[in-house]
Amino acid sequence: MSALETRSRVTDPAGGWGWVGFGMLSSAVTAAFAWVVPQPAVTVVDYLLAALFLVPCAGMLLAWWRIGPRFPHPVVATVLWSLPLLACPLLFSLDVNAYLTQGWMVLGGHDPYVMTLGEPRLPGITVGADWVETTSVYPAGALLIFAAVFWASGGLPWLGILLFRLLHLACLLVVAWAVKRIAPRVGVPVNTALWAGIATPLLILQWIGGLHNDAVLVALIALAVLVATRGGWSGLLLGGALIGVSLTIKQSGAAAGLGIVALAWAASPGRDWWRLAGRAAAAGVAAVGVFVGVSLGSGLGFGWNNPTAGSPLAVMSDSPLSWVTQAMKFLGQEESLTPVIRILTFIAGLAVLTAWVWLVVRFGPRPGEPGRPWVVLLGGLLAFALLGPALQPWYFTWVAPFVALALPDLRWQRVWLSATVVVVMAASTQISLGSPLLGLAVWWLWRRFEARNLDVFRERTGV
Repeated sequence: MSALETRSRVTDPAGGWGWVGFGMLSSAVTAAFAWVVPQPAVTVVDYLLAALFLVPCAGMLLAWWRIGPRFPHPVVATVLWSLPLLACPLLFSLDVNAYLTQGWMVLGGHDPYVMTLGEPRLPGITVGADWVETTSVYPAGALLIFAAVFWASGGLPWLGILLFRLLHLACLLVVAWAVKRIAPRVGVPVNTALWAGIATPLLILQWIGGLHNDAVLVALIALAVLVATRGGWSGLLLGGALIGVSLTIKQSGAAAGLGIVALAWAASPGRDWWRLAGRAAAAGVAAVGVFVGVSLGSGLGFGWNNPTAGSPLAVMSDSPLSWVTQAMKFLGQEESLTPVIRILTFIAGLAVLTAWVWLVVRFGPRPGEPGRPWVVLLGGLLAFALLGPALQPWYFTWVAPFVALALPDLRWQRVWLSATVVVVMAASTQISLGSPLLGLAVWWLWRRFEARNLDVFRERTGV
């Protein structure tokens, strides 16, 4: 009898509902804590209080793990776990306040690429201190969404936050819809893919609780992946166009472009270099055309690419490059930051570009063979996250929905499960990834608790 056949009763459909309820309770406690714990933490006492988030976040992780990949309704569990977070204060960051402020600028006819985020001083909206003196870093598509949400909220901060949460929940469901249709094409059980990539607390806490527009970005990437795996020129061009739309939301959408070409080629491979180059160029033209069209058509242009825009290097993150700038701030060298940031930004861009070239050469498609397209897709996104100027916990949501689709072996499965625990637990304490030992300890306990059930990704259909 296989390990999967000897799963505990609590992971079957009947027992799983109990863990769904436990996860919903944990989510509700997380929301309750958010009302009494200062966000973001500033003092030592604030950080100590923030440690309380470890308890309910660990509860959500445990519920996710215990329902397992055989639970037949992972999307329902995802929605139920998300509902309590609709009514909680902002978790882990104040980014959505910057979104609302930029939405007000666009509606009022102000240029968000000229006006700093601190100038409007809107009632009830506090922009993060690192961004007060900066202009917008977001392309036109994101700004149009910000404006639409601000208009729909009537300028009420609480309603704007709620509308953003509903939008991000909708994006989560779009990703689930796409993953459900991609999974059979790559021989992965649908429930396994949905459990691993959608029901994970990583997405729920960061997209619904933390409110980062990465949810919109990943929804567009998921749709691009879906059409690319269909193959043919339609899949290639439509996938490229969707990547172009994602670029108008966040610049990191470019990292998925390599994977879209690779997936489309794998679905209908050609026989020569000219055909491969032609397909790559066609997808690139579609992406750039849509990006330029939206940017110019909106009247907003490309003002995000200017020295006044907020640099990710200006805030504390787990990127080694950001440690340099934070050390300079600590030593009182703020006046020297501007040239240093320019140099570090160039270094980050060069590192990412080098990684992309290596991925294409090592794992990319060739005439007559598909290569390893999922490695190109996930590797390209991770390269942007890990080697870029900043590394935040929500950057891992770029790859989370697709890991199970990449057919990882047991070793990589354990790495990903471990990484999920680390990121969720570390982010919950507002110490970013500075508490890996805690996350690894929890994962080790779960490994012992569920040792027979670790190989969840090997339950395949046709693979």
